[in-house]
Amino acid sequence: MASHRHSGPSRYKVGTMAEKFDCHYCRDPLQGKKYVEKDGHHCCLKCFDKFCANTCVECRKPIGADSKEVHYKNRYWHDTCFRCAKCLHPLANETFMSKDNKILCNKCTTKEDSPKCKGCFKPIVAGDQNVEYKGIVWHKDCFTCSNCKQVIGSGSFFPKGEDFYCMTCHESKFAKHCVKCNKGLVKAPVWWPMKDNPGTTTASTAKNAP
Repeated sequence: MASHRHSGPSRYKVGTMAEKFDCHYCRDPLQGKKYVEKDGHHCCLKCFDKFCANTCVECRKPIGADSKEVHYKNRYWHDTCFRCAKCLHPLANETFMSKDNKILCNKCTTKEDSPKCKGCFKPIVAGDQNVEYKGIVWHKDCFTCSNCKQVIGSGSFFPKGEDFYCMTCHESKFAKHCVKCNKGLVKAPVWWPMKDNPGTTTASTAKNAP
């Protein structure tokens, strides 16, 4: 997804009338007054707002001749209304991204496109340590044992339905025990490598331990 800059200047000019012209709409004299010229017609500021001004996408009010206007793909904003839809950061003088008809700053776009942690539901962004198992991704510290709640992180674990258990809890809750030594008969756990997330790439899928 590419960054954008808003389009060029509006196709009208504002000035003070030195000649004897009347407003194209209300016919009031314009000499000595501020006026707008658009599409070859001269009009007073009041009529410009009423008949000619673009409507701001954000506040739904006319963008007056004295206002600074931002436009992108046939949509118009007051410069103060042109903000990121997520964090409301002003974007009139910055590059931005357009996604699902929303205007976003580059930072929020990265968060929007990032995978969400199964534990805390927050984005996993560049630099976060994260792990993945069967297409589901967690922050390292959000992957915890369903029983003792201790962080499993990048350690070995046992999946059981939608729950995950550390080796100690799995042995105490589920493992069969040897009738002679009473030690748990534990099957091979699951493990995974962990790495820093370079943007939207999740960690490698877990594999069975040898």
